[in-house]
Formats: sequence, structure tokens, C-alpha cells
Amino acid sequence: MNTGTATTGAKPPSLFRQRDFLLLFTGQTSSLFGSQITYVAVPLTAVLLLQATPFEAGVLGALGMLPFLLFGLFVGVWLDRRARRPVMIVADVVRAVALAWIPIAHVLGILNIAQLFAVVFVVGTMTVFFDIAIQSYAPGLIGRDRLPEANGKLQISDSAAQVAGPGAAGVLISALGAPAAIVVDVATYVLSSITVIGLPADKAPESEAAAESRSIRASIREGFAVIGKNPMLRWTTAAAVTINLFSGGLMAVFFLYLVHVGMGAAQVGLIVAIGSAGALAGALLTERLTGRFGVGSMLILSMVLPGLGYLVLAAVKGNSAAAVAAVAAGSFIVQFGVPIYNVNVMSFRQVYTPDGLLGRVTATARTGILGSYAVGSLLGGALGSAAGLRPTVLVAAAGTFAAALILLVSPVRAVRRLNDPSPEAEPDTAVQDQTS
Repeated sequence: MNTGTATTGAKPPSLFRQRDFLLLFTGQTSSLFGSQITYVAVPLTAVLLLQATPFEAGVLGALGMLPFLLFGLFVGVWLDRRARRPVMIVADVVRAVALAWIPIAHVLGILNIAQLFAVVFVVGTMTVFFDIAIQSYAPGLIGRDRLPEANGKLQISDSAAQVAGPGAAGVLISALGAPAAIVVDVATYVLSSITVIGLPADKAPESEAAAESRSIRASIREGFAVIGKNPMLRWTTAAAVTINLFSGGLMAVFFLYLVHVGMGAAQVGLIVAIGSAGALAGALLTERLTGRFGVGSMLILSMVLPGLGYLVLAAVKGNSAAAVAAVAAGSFIVQFGVPIYNVNVMSFRQVYTPDGLLGRVTATARTGILGSYAVGSLLGGALGSAAGLRPTVLVAAAGTFAAALILLVSPVRAVRRLNDPSPEAEPDTAVQDQTS
């Protein structure tokens, strides 16, 4: 596996000319598009075919995120004790098999909502394993100095899938029915597993004896300790948890707010579509903007943009063409910053974490981030009921500005390139080496 690229004056060749990255990109791109189809097809299967109640639909949505909160920290410890590539292969195969059960059970006439719950939970659990494994495996495959570029290219795929995937899902579901459309996602997971099989094998980051000598609880503490002791990880994680807390609160009332001001389904759909286009534009420009203005500056900007978009949303009243255009522009601004945020937060974590701790640190950070989003959703719903929808949007805007302020007063703001750590991070390198 590649452990880095040599530092020379010449511009490195495109990642797409590297076989290993091309395999990884191909598998992940196909899987991302397939997942967008399932994202639409599974709820429609529940509602249209199984007559799911609103409560059952809510449970179905929650089961996709629940595995990360239940298992994320433990999976991080487990993955720091063994090779990651075999785990990725198994996770892809299990997800394919689990999803395949939906069209099979539908054809047999035995599909029910409990089976749908089980499939979503199994797929979510395997996604926990796969996501932590691939983020831990990628630095050794690509080289830490090219991680921002690689993450940026993968983010473009993710954003493109969000733009094109739902439309493709609509066509497939109309032609084949929701359960049959899920077969496409099954095929993408199979393709992903094949591409991962073609990647270089990796080894466990630390010896089995060294790993087993520590308890699970002690290993989890190490993940928290690395984030707490390294200023780059500490500040970026704190900002990420903060912005997800308030973003979760905003999204809890977003659609209710649009309906409250008088917008219909067609107008809401247009707003979401324009927001998705903003995400794609942000993904396409992330690498160029980050290279020009620096990682720290762009990460701060990515947290300011949602606040600006939320303020536009809070100012809108009524459902006039001007109001729809304003909200659509605000949605574009919000979503434009999302891929910039995703790429840089992930890259910070991968660059500043030793290989032997990547699983734990990734799991710790993502559990905190996803957990804060879930808590924010609950608080946003409660605040919307108690204080009203518009005040909730304003609170969410203030929270995103607070996240940007966290980074503005931190050493992160001075970081221009992730392969040139700022001096503030150097004292903690020895600490990381001791714990790995």
C-alpha cells in the first residue's frame, strides 16, 4: 500500500491514473448512486405497498442511523485490531444480500414492515463497518498528502448522486415498482465488493497481542484522548459537533416551515433540487478553492455559508415567486458549503491521526457528530413547538455562526495545506505515537 508521495516540485499525476484509486472511485461512485435509489425506494415500499403508518415511517428512518450510535465506538476499536479491506468486502456482500431480500420477499408475497425494519437495520450496521473501515484504509492506499484531493473527488460523486439519483429512482420505480428498483442498489454493492477485492491487501495496524492486552473501554478512551490532545482534531471535531447540532435542529422544522409560509410540494421540490445543484457545484470547486485560499479558511467559510442561508430562509414570508427564488438561493448557499465541510473535516481527521488509531478516532468523531445531529433534531422539534418555526430557524443560524467562530479562534484558521501541519500541532505528535 502507498504510504505517501514524494515531495517534489513537479505536479503529481492525476489520481485517476492510479489503478487503486480508480478502483476505489468506481466502486464508491456506483454504490452512492445505488444508495440514492434505495433512499427513495425503501420508504415508498413501506408507504405504498405495506401501508406504513407515520410512526412506522419514522422508525424506518431512525433505524438507518441507530447502528452508528449503538456500535460506532466498538467498531472503531475492533477495526484498529485487524485489516480493514476484508471488512469492507464482507460489509458490501452483506448489504447486497440484505437488500436483495426485499424484492424476493415481495415476489413471494411475504414482505411485511418488520422485514423492512430488519433490512434497514442490517444495512445500517454494515454501513457503520464499511464507512469506518474505508476512512481508516484510504490513507495507506492513497497517501496522506493526497487525501484532500481524493476526498474531494469522492465528494463530487456523492453530490452528483444526490442530484441525479432521486430522478433515476423515480423513473425506475415508475417502470419497475419500488421493490424491483432496489435490485439496482444490490448490483452496485456487488460491484463495490469486486472493486475492493481488486485493491491491495492491508495488515492490522498493531499486533494482536498488543491490542488484546487492552480492554475495550481503555481502547475507546484512547480514541477520545487523541482527539482531546491534538489541537487540530479537537477544534475541528468541536466545530463539527456544534454545526451538526444546529443543522439537525433546522432540518427538523425545514419542511414544516416551507409549508407554514405557504409553499406547495412543487415549490419545495424545486428548492431541494436547486440545493442539490449547490452541493454539486461546491464539490466541483472544493479542491480549487481550498488550494487557493487554504484549508482553514475554507473550512470556516463552509460553516458561515449555512448561517447565511438560514437567515435568508428566516426572512421569507409568503409563497411568491420572489420568496421561492430567495429560499432556493439560500438552499444553494447552504448546500454549496456542505462538500467543502465534509472533505476538509474528514481530511483533517485522516491526516492528523496515526494509522493504528484511525478506526477509533473516526468512530469517536462520527458518533459525536451523528449523535449531535440526532439530539439537534429533537431539540429543534421541541423549540419549534414551544417558540415557533421562525425563531427556531434563527437559532439554527446563530449556532452555525458559533461553529465558525470556534474555528476562527483556533489554530485551524492558519492551516493552508494538510500535508504541512501547523506548528501548534507538533507537540501532540509524540503523544499520538505513544498511544498508537
